[in-house]
Amino acid sequence: MTGRRNSRRRYGGRMARRKDQAARREHLISATLETIATHGLAGATMKNIAETAGISPRLVAYYYPEFEGLIEAAHQAATDRYYWSRQRDIEGDLAPAEKLARLMHSGLPRGKDLLLSQVLDEISVSASRSPMHATLMTLLFDREVSLYTSVLEVGAALGEFTLTDSADVIARNFVTLEDALGLHLLAHNSSITLERAEQQLASYAFSATGARITPKAPADAPTSPPKS
Repeated sequence: MTGRRNSRRRYGGRMARRKDQAARREHLISATLETIATHGLAGATMKNIAETAGISPRLVAYYYPEFEGLIEAAHQAATDRYYWSRQRDIEGDLAPAEKLARLMHSGLPRGKDLLLSQVLDEISVSASRSPMHATLMTLLFDREVSLYTSVLEVGAALGEFTLTDSADVIARNFVTLEDALGLHLLAHNSSITLERAEQQLASYAFSATGARITPKAPADAPTSPPKS
């Protein structure tokens, strides 16, 4: 009996340690995302990340002996969180036009996803020098295209949209336009405000689908003022 109790304690202890380690890694990834958004990828040093996380650089090195592994984990987390945030925005029994409006809204840097947009923009500069970063960027692009494609196909099937090209081509144009507008917004280009970026997306939506659609936040999502 005593042996069984000791076995349970050892097993429980290992489980607790694994949970603690997983929580610490998640904390470090969040701190890395915040550091990249604040200081840029070049400023994402072990010292700065440790300071943001409130721990010592040695502890960062303990969990991520290869520092590039932490940057890779942060990029993976950013792509996953950004994609699933957009996916959640169009869940439910919604008309295709409503889903398209929500996708267009979530595709520009703002609100709760602003930090992720900043991180993805910073890391994109390194994609040409890192096969891993390039792979993650490609994966995110393809997943975003799939969101648009499914909405466009359903809208066309229901007669809500009159597509001027294939759903896949229009979807790729949407994502590419979002990325380009997002780059200017994050760079604080004074000629591209959030309002103007939304107008450009709406203009493309009309030319590609024949429907008058403007970006629209989900009913339960906080709104943010246009960025100048």
